[in-house]
Amino acid sequence: MKTLIACLIFLSCIACKKDTSPQKTTDPKEIETVQNTDQKTGDTSIVFSEESLELDQEKTKSIKRERLIKAEDDKVQLQELVVSKKFYKEEDLYVLDYKYPYLNEKIDPLYSVFNNFIKENYLNIEKTENQILEDKELLCDTLKINRFRDKRIIDYKIYNVKNDLISVVLYKENYYSGMLYSTYLFDCVNFDLKKHDFVYFNDFFETGSEEKIFTVINTIIKEGINSGELYYDCWELSQGDFKAYKNNFVVDDDTVEFYFDDCVICPSYTGTYSIEIPITTIMHLLKKYNDPPEVS
Repeated sequence: MKTLIACLIFLSCIACKKDTSPQKTTDPKEIETVQNTDQKTGDTSIVFSEESLELDQEKTKSIKRERLIKAEDDKVQLQELVVSKKFYKEEDLYVLDYKYPYLNEKIDPLYSVFNNFIKENYLNIEKTENQILEDKELLCDTLKINRFRDKRIIDYKIYNVKNDLISVVLYKENYYSGMLYSTYLFDCVNFDLKKHDFVYFNDFFETGSEEKIFTVINTIIKEGINSGELYYDCWELSQGDFKAYKNNFVVDDDTVEFYFDDCVICPSYTGTYSIEIPITTIMHLLKKYNDPPEVS
């Protein structure tokens, strides 16, 4: 629109050139040149700003993802107990690439409780395929042109607490064709190796601990935001999201770590996927430290 207006001004100036007053010293061509130069300068500034922001976001997302993938766990120490199994399937429209834990039933046949849970909840391949195909149909791609394959990737980290409890975080990377970034979703599973049962928030924490844990998590988030290190654009956890994710934690000998999906406490391009709480900070809220000793 600015270019069109400039052209009209220029043409009108030519048409009126014969009638121009001798006292008028400004050359219309000079005016046009200044306007075009300003416009180019403004456009260049905008493009540079957008490119710079995109590069920064790509960099911080890469750091965030790398921290997740390179985090140390107890796989090596647990290699006799835990077998890493894989499933891979590649089709025209999608790729499924799963890596998941499987407890050695030769050690204890009742570990089948855990293995069946993983199979039923994460290895229902037919259900996943149907969901992907339904999503494709919703795109109204009448020409059936699929430039990129959807990808569903599952991997995991596993931790062991005093040979009694295993904690698993399954992180699911979903890449949807046409999307700029992949998204991450998390499920945490805690399993008592002796009781052959799953452990949830109310089993692990003292009754009435929800509000205190919620406050501790938000305190850590606020400290991260104030530090300015990779926490820009993040926000505090809401009460509703805490209730939805309170069972999404893993445990080792030193920390309790709560995991949150993309865009629950931070956008996908910055921040963190998890909040680590030192055991020493919340020891008074943990049942195993407050239960009376068993009398043999």
